[in-house]
Amino acid sequence: MRFDKVLHFTTQLTTGLKQSIQLLPVIWRKPRVLSHWLLNARQAQIALIALVLLVPFILNPLMDLVLAALFGTVTEEHLFGLFKKETVHPNLEIAQLVAHWFIWISSFLICTYLLISRLPDVLEHTKNVVQEKIQQADKLIKIKPSESILLYNDAMQWNIDKDYESVLSTKLDNINDSVFDDLDETVVETTQLNTASAQQNFNHSIIAERYPIKKQLGSGAMGNVYLAEDLRLKREIALKQLAPGLSSNKQLIARFRQEAVALARLSHPNIVQVYDFFEAEGFFWIAMEFVNGGELEDKLQTGQLELQEALRLVKQLAEALSYAHEKGVVHRDFKPANILLTENTDVKITDYGIAKLAQSSVHTQLNTIMGTPSYMSPEQANGEDTDLRTDIYSLGVVFFQMLSGELPFKGDTKSIVAQHLTKQAPSLNEKHKTIPVEIDQIVQKMLQKEPAKRYQSMDEIVKQVDHFQTSSL
Repeated sequence: MRFDKVLHFTTQLTTGLKQSIQLLPVIWRKPRVLSHWLLNARQAQIALIALVLLVPFILNPLMDLVLAALFGTVTEEHLFGLFKKETVHPNLEIAQLVAHWFIWISSFLICTYLLISRLPDVLEHTKNVVQEKIQQADKLIKIKPSESILLYNDAMQWNIDKDYESVLSTKLDNINDSVFDDLDETVVETTQLNTASAQQNFNHSIIAERYPIKKQLGSGAMGNVYLAEDLRLKREIALKQLAPGLSSNKQLIARFRQEAVALARLSHPNIVQVYDFFEAEGFFWIAMEFVNGGELEDKLQTGQLELQEALRLVKQLAEALSYAHEKGVVHRDFKPANILLTENTDVKITDYGIAKLAQSSVHTQLNTIMGTPSYMSPEQANGEDTDLRTDIYSLGVVFFQMLSGELPFKGDTKSIVAQHLTKQAPSLNEKHKTIPVEIDQIVQKMLQKEPAKRYQSMDEIVKQVDHFQTSSL
């Protein structure tokens, strides 16, 4: 009867071990399944702790004493028995070595068995999670495809069935343009709001009897931008004309006027200073600091930046964003077109608060969200609430572009949004060997899909950049 139990135990251990070895490569690639397995194998954890604590300090010394007592000593006689000497038994050392190995191997097998004994429950749990997420995704695929993509992708992270992997991949591949129809209603590129305001040109006009316009600098995301002179303070300024669509909602304008007061108080060397916010000529205008070094976007058109230059600029941007975050201001439309360069090639962030105004206006009218798809965080693309970590993601995209000369995700609007929701950014170090692994890791953490897995503040990014620059000296 005892032999049958031992045989059953051995068979169960062997079968479970084979199953575990076969699944281990798959489970190893699925961090969620692996962590669930390890965290739920309480008995194995307790046994492992006991193994580490008991074997070296208790069991091995105790076994040495037992074996020494069993083997005893050997008496050696010298000079015809006149002298006797007791020595250690010659087989004692071998017996102790075998005993030690036996204890360690037995303990390891016990831990392995306890770990494997949890495997069936883990497999059942993963199947249930995958089926539950697929059912939810199937229901949402027509209503909210962006969430459906996230659920399918989440199911992929839990699935350990190789055959079912292809089924999930097919489901994701089958989400075609017809399924993404709602993305056209969800994502509005900020540049689309500029058309109406571009129709009226104010060159050589005097705005509010104070700001004579010298020339048009360009068409920004929210309206035209002009170079003007402040007659009272005798200085050149940038005058931004807000698009009519943003000026029609008086309640929004009233709220934004209050925000403009707060924005005007933002005083940082790497943030464009806001001087005034007023209404004239049937439009709302923002008077701000004039920066004459061009946009970072133009600089990036020529290719990637040198590593040290990229680190210098990213540090300035992170410090400026950190300062704004401390004041309770999140940009929400952070991109190279909103980063100006001074004559000394330092950065100045612009369009603070304008994106928030545009987002409120468009959301009220169209039930949409606002942003630029190439730089938009997953939570922003999915229409969820955003906080300062959305700026961290966008800065990560800009950092990626500085180092590689290209964006992490390419394609049309729908494709880019889908990639931001589901795909991790490619490794910079694998494609560009000159980019250090440490920098690649910083960028990858900034571009994590889940906000909780990113850096939680801009100050953390500044510290990481400082640490790298210090260690590389």
